[in-house]
Formats: sequence, C-alpha cells, structure tokens
Amino acid sequence: MKPRQLLTGGALACACATVLFVQQRHDRDEFLRLASTTEPLTAERQEPAHASEPTPPTLRREARVEVAVPSPLAPEPTAPTPELASPTPETVVTPTPSPVSTEQVRQRLEDYFGDESFDTAWARSAEQQAKDGVRAALPVPSQLRSVECRASLCRIETEHGDSEQSLTFVRTAFMDPERQVWNAAFVTVRGADSTDDHIVTVTYLAREGVDLPMERLFSPGGG
Repeated sequence: MKPRQLLTGGALACACATVLFVQQRHDRDEFLRLASTTEPLTAERQEPAHASEPTPPTLRREARVEVAVPSPLAPEPTAPTPELASPTPETVVTPTPSPVSTEQVRQRLEDYFGDESFDTAWARSAEQQAKDGVRAALPVPSQLRSVECRASLCRIETEHGDSEQSLTFVRTAFMDPERQVWNAAFVTVRGADSTDDHIVTVTYLAREGVDLPMERLFSPGGG
C-alpha cells in the first residue's frame, strides 16, 4: 500500500511541475515544495492536518500572445468584359479587267470599218493614193493584197515573208514623214491567216484630220 501512495504523490508532483512551467517559471520551487509536503491520497479517512500559516497569494502574470490577423483579401480585379468588335466593313475589290486580245481588237476594227458610210469621191481618190504609197514602201518580196476606203477610213491588207519585213513596211508607209502614204492616225494588226513564214498585216488608215475611236477599240469594256 505504501509504494502505491508514493507513486501517486510523485505523479502529482510531476503534473504540478509541468503546468507551472507553462504558466510561470519563478513559482516552480514553491509548488514543488507544496507537492512534496502533501500527503498521498488513501482510501481511509485521514486526520486533518494542522492548519499552517496562510501562504500569501501568488500573483500570476498573464501571458499575452498577439497573433497577427491577416488582412482580408482584397477582391481580385476582374478583367473588363471585352467589347464586341464592330464588324470591319467589307472592302469592295474591283477586279482588274483582262487586257484586250488581238482577236478582240481585230474584230472591233472590222466592225468599226463595216459601220462606215461611203464617201464615193473621197474613197476613189484615197484608194489610188493608198495603192501608190503602199507599193512604194513595200520591201521585196512583200505584196499588196487589197485597199478599200469608205467615208473616213481605209483598210489596207499586205503580205510579208516574216515579221521583220512587216515591221519595216509599217515604219516606212505610215511613220516616215518622207515616204508615208499620208499623215493620219492608223492601227495595224496581224491578220488571222498569218503563219510563222507568212505574215499578213491589216492597217486601218484614217482620213487626214479624223481621229480613230481608240477607247472603243482598245478598252477592256469596248466603250
């Protein structure tokens, strides 16, 4: 029975010492002294101990712990709602008209000449003058095929051995001030029946003082 009483008293002393270390360190010796003089608990009733002189109360120091309280989180900035982009106006692209082909120019010249009215007096004189001038400008072995005049336009068709002969003829008959048929506007195109060694040229020579409708003849729209 005695060892049990001593173990209980020792446990109580250890418990008191542990609590006092946390609360206040300088009162440790006093509590240990009180714990050592305390009688162990028993199952029998014990006589009350003589009253001892009252112990002055021990002032406790309150341990004050300050804990940093985190500041409330500021609300995250919300991204601005993107505005719907206004639709970009569609760019109207005007397609570039295709260049006029030789066949188109040839056909327009034929149509323009076919629409011409007749001026018999001028046409007869112009045809003779054109024949004389063309024959004088033709290189060998180039040949004159035909000459036809209307009211203000003559159509002259010639035949050449190659491209160089045809170019020489055009420069001499219609561009050389000393040898040209007459000084007027003209357009020369290659005939549809031309080949590599057989070049046919068709020249539309206007009457002196008359302009050819170049816009109508060469514009993509034919205006």
